Amino acid sequence: MGGLDNLKQPKKTNQKKNMSNTAVQTTKPKSSLDSAKPSALAIMATRISVEPAKLLDTLKSTVFKNASNEELMALVVVANTYDLNPFLKEIYAFPAKGGGIVPIVSVDGWNKMLVRHPEFDGIEFEFTDDEAGNLHSCTATIFLKTRSHPVKITEFLAECKRNTDPWNNMPRRMLRNRTLCQAARVAFGFSGVMNEDEAANVVDVQTTVITEPPPKMVAAPDVRTPQVQLEAMVIEAGFDFTTFQKWGVDSGNVENADSIASFSELPTDTAKRLLRSQAGLIAGLKLAKGEQ
Repeated sequence: MGGLDNLKQPKKTNQKKNMSNTAVQTTKPKSSLDSAKPSALAIMATRISVEPAKLLDTLKSTVFKNASNEELMALVVVANTYDLNPFLKEIYAFPAKGGGIVPIVSVDGWNKMLVRHPEFDGIEFEFTDDEAGNLHSCTATIFLKTRSHPVKITEFLAECKRNTDPWNNMPRRMLRNRTLCQAARVAFGFSGVMNEDEAANVVDVQTTVITEPPPKMVAAPDVRTPQVQLEAMVIEAGFDFTTFQKWGVDSGNVENADSIASFSELPTDTAKRLLRSQAGLIAGLKLAKGEQ
């Protein structure tokens, strides 16, 4: 008690010294996690106009589900570094083989990182076909304002293609997306993130399927667009965009469905209408996929 009294009422001649001692004795050192995590969350909360506490809860229950506090902090820092919005699926997380979390940036996120870079001055794509007329490669040329020579990167279909619906149905679009990501990385040194195809080699898909049920998306109307909510509902039900597009064309429920390339291109009114008719939409998707 005597020591506390001396700190509260320091002698006039030793005031400066005692105040310094008080700071040393009463201040608890903070770890890097304690000091960085609130700051990173506050930055992201400010960017997307959400309260930090609500943002943390929503991240833990949706796009960064099952991440530890340390992993969540790292993901938020990466998102802040590249100005990405996880609720628009510009960046999201999956468990990696052997443990840990892999930050995955969608093609929309890569495109955003590219076009917002202050040195970016345009991009061009060139496709080449083999003798039989089949797609062979795609070359991306990125022009930079501060360099005399552009960055040119070529990706080959044989090295990139995966046996998935998007690759089988839209090989040129998918190879272009893959080339964009690689060219952007080489041109501007984007690090610490992967694109969706790269992540396929490190994401532990089997573990995710066995241990986790399909994620239940928590509604966040203040940060998610109707298009994003619709995409989440369709994916949660076990379908993909290709099935949705087929259903839209066959049923006539989505105007010009054959000309859209992603959920984000849907008119807002159409997305809202389909969200209100969830049961009918799911039934239609099952028919389109041949499950009924």
